[in-house]
Amino acid sequence: MKTVYADEMFLLNLIINYFILLATAKLCALPFSRARFAASAAAGSVYSVCLLFPPMQLLATPVMKLVLGFVMTLTAFGAEKRLFRLYLAFLAVSAAFGGAVYAASLFAGQQLAGRLYINVSLRVLLLSFAVCYMALTLIFKRLAGRQARALVPVSLSFCGKTAEFSALLDTGNELYDPVSNLPVMVLDIGEAEKLLPETLIAPLRTDVMAFISATGTSEAYRTRFRLVPYSAVGVGISLLPVFRPDALRLQGCEEKNMLVGICANKISGSGEYSAIL
Repeated sequence: MKTVYADEMFLLNLIINYFILLATAKLCALPFSRARFAASAAAGSVYSVCLLFPPMQLLATPVMKLVLGFVMTLTAFGAEKRLFRLYLAFLAVSAAFGGAVYAASLFAGQQLAGRLYINVSLRVLLLSFAVCYMALTLIFKRLAGRQARALVPVSLSFCGKTAEFSALLDTGNELYDPVSNLPVMVLDIGEAEKLLPETLIAPLRTDVMAFISATGTSEAYRTRFRLVPYSAVGVGISLLPVFRPDALRLQGCEEKNMLVGICANKISGSGEYSAIL
């Protein structure tokens, strides 16, 4: 029977947990904090050491492991908007690393000692983790690059105010102004709040005609808006208030031949983008 030392168990799990968190951050294209990652990895290591003691092995249930994974994710990344996605990514990376270690141990002709301890050499362990880490990094970096190309950084100026946000490049968006024949970028109300006063935002939330009436009471906005008909999935023919921006830059390049329409709702539930091109 192999003797397991608590300090070795703690250090081994600390290293493994840290690399799993690092791979999760790379997978989700997020910046990372070494201090937060170290604290999260240490929490997982303390849990692993506790399981070495028979009275504490009652905590080695799937539910407790899932709870621990959530606590580690929250500790490492904070209260992110995409916390649940990060949690799922953390579990997926953990499973991938575990599978890689198991495959490497079989390839090396070694057997696992049990569910609480990995009885493989340090060389096999590090090699399997390195290979899995590089594979995850290469695969998801390429996927993240494809996703990043679909999001366009935008800088929009209107009536002395500026908003910067990301827009989704949607090839299915064929909205044009029938008068000027210019394409229309659809902006959600969250970004519109940065450009317009509350006296215009309030009526926009309820009725587009009330919004147009409200613009008529302001010298600055009286002639800046007009209505464009549009249709969308689940929506019949409706009207969208549009304006010509004072300045519009897409990916750092000036764009003069585009109008901006304002949607009365949030466009992206996750907040990844605030407009559709």
